[in-house]
Parts: sequence; structure tokens; C-alpha cells
Amino acid sequence: MEGDRGQARSEVGVADPSLDLRRARHYRLFFGLAAAVSAAFAIWAGLFPSNVLDVFQVDRPAYSILLRGLGLVDGLLAVGYAYAAFNLRRAKPFIAIGLAVRVIGPVAWVLAVAGGQLTARTFTLVIFLDLVWWIPFALFLLEGTRGGESLRALAPYACAVLNLTAAGALLLVLRPGTEVVPDPASRIQYITNNELLWRAGWVCWIAAALSLLAFYAWWAARVPAWGWGVAALAIASVGLLFDLTAESLLIAWLPKDYATVAPATSLLTGGPGNGLYTVAGALLTLATPGLRGWFATWTWTIWAAGFGLSAFTLAGNFLGVAVCSGVLFALFCPWAAVMGRKQA
Repeated sequence: MEGDRGQARSEVGVADPSLDLRRARHYRLFFGLAAAVSAAFAIWAGLFPSNVLDVFQVDRPAYSILLRGLGLVDGLLAVGYAYAAFNLRRAKPFIAIGLAVRVIGPVAWVLAVAGGQLTARTFTLVIFLDLVWWIPFALFLLEGTRGGESLRALAPYACAVLNLTAAGALLLVLRPGTEVVPDPASRIQYITNNELLWRAGWVCWIAAALSLLAFYAWWAARVPAWGWGVAALAIASVGLLFDLTAESLLIAWLPKDYATVAPATSLLTGGPGNGLYTVAGALLTLATPGLRGWFATWTWTIWAAGFGLSAFTLAGNFLGVAVCSGVLFALFCPWAAVMGRKQA
């Protein structure tokens, strides 16, 4: 048995006996995704810097040279992340450097936007190049410590609280700027007059989305069949791509481009974003033994509401979207906390 465990650890590149093999595979997935994202940006910025500036409406042609330099940095980071994904034994220095760069990046971005050197539209880049990697990178560096263990144990409860906060923000702050209000002019006027609140509300949704993926990772580390857990995390990560793209556009591109951006964001977050989150949750449910009776009914009602939300979004039925959203979050937030107790 010990020989089999040693062979399994060798296969995933794990030397630390405190690192669970399931979590090791999850880190490999996330580091691989980080490498892919950094490599994609490196190619885009290195070969087509003018296109990057045009997309984000940065009217500074001289920045092309700077973008190529940033592309080179991201290319080097991509190599480091890829190496870390294949060799967790020696990954910590590369991930520590990556985390430091990903923390410095948003600070520099805030200063650049405040000084007028960059547009707020570049927030989309900050999310995908920097912010989304903070949690997995930090947790990996904290592996084997009490702090890391405590943070992982908080995942279901943080998810419950942050999703409840996001639902409250939608109801109390964001609702007048959404399709629930029939008149587009009224929505645009509300966003224009409450721009700070509008952005803060969608920041809550970004935090909720990241906490959901962290919760799924916590859950996936507890299912017996590790392949189901990795598949669920991969699916949820694709959902996160759609979701955060939409939310970053809602934060940084409105109200100016409301007519073109708002309809697309509704489809992205309610359709493939929410739909893939729901598929991932259903997979984890199927892979989790012991979910029976009233709790199983509660769980599958949540996923049914999630699938209904995506179906109504794609059909353009905003009343159905509102009803399913209400059911989904009313059931999901307390359920996540209960799941945290059951699977602790």
C-alpha cells in the first residue's frame, strides 16, 4: 500500500507528505491554466500590441513597446507555471515569484488608471492575469501550515457569505440597472448616477464567483474518485471565464457601451457561466457518497434552479431568470454552510 502511495506521489510530482494527492492534482490544473493564460497574453501582447491597445481603447501608441515587454514577462511566467504544474516538488519558488508579480500588477494598474495612463477597461486583463490566481497560489504556498489548513476549512462558509452578499447587492444596488427594469434609458441613467455603487456591486459578484471555485476545490478534495473532482473544477473554471468576463465588462465598460455590452454580459453570466457552475456542482454531487434524503433533495433542487436560470437566460425570459435566481440563492447560501459541516 505504501509503495502504491509513493508511486502515486511520484506521478503527480509530490514530495511533501502533508499535501493530499487530490489537492496536488488540483494545483496542477490551476498552474496549467495559469500557464495557458499567461502564454496567450504573451503572444497577443508580443505580436499584436496595437490590437491590445485598440480593444481596451488605450490611445497611447508608444505603449506598444511596453506591451511587448509585459508580454515577455508573462511568457517567462508561463514557463515557470508550466514547470510548477509538472513538478510540484520544486514549484514553490516559481509560484512565490508569480504571486508577487500578480500582487504588484493590480497596484500598478490602479496608479496607472488614476493617473490617466490606462483606461478602466483594462480591468478585464487585471482579473485574468492577476486576481484569479491569488487564492490558488497563496494556498499552495501555505500547504503544510496551520494557516493554510484554516483557510481551506473556511471555503464553504466564505462561499455562503459572499454569495449571500452578492445576492443582496443584486437586489438592493444592481437591480435598477438590469433587464428587470423594462426601459433601457432608465437603466443607463441609474448606472450613470450611481457608478461607484454599480461597480462595488459587481465586485461583490466577482468575489462570490472566486469563492465558489474555492468551495468546489474544497469539495473536490473530498470525493473518492479524484477524476470527477478534477473534471468538475475544469468545467467550473471555464464557467468562471465567462462569468468574470461579463462582470469585468459591467464594471469597466458601462454605461458608455450599454447597448452593445449589457445584452452580451447577461448571456455570458446567466448562460454558459451559471450553466457550467451548475454542471460542475452536479458532477461533484454524483461523486459524493452519502448524500441522501432531505439533503439530497435540497442539493438537487439547487442544481435544478441553476439549470432553469441558464435555460431562461438563453430564452430571453427575464421573469424566469428572476424567479430561478431567487430560488437558487435562497437555497444555495445556507446549503453551502451545511455542506461545510457535513464534509468537514
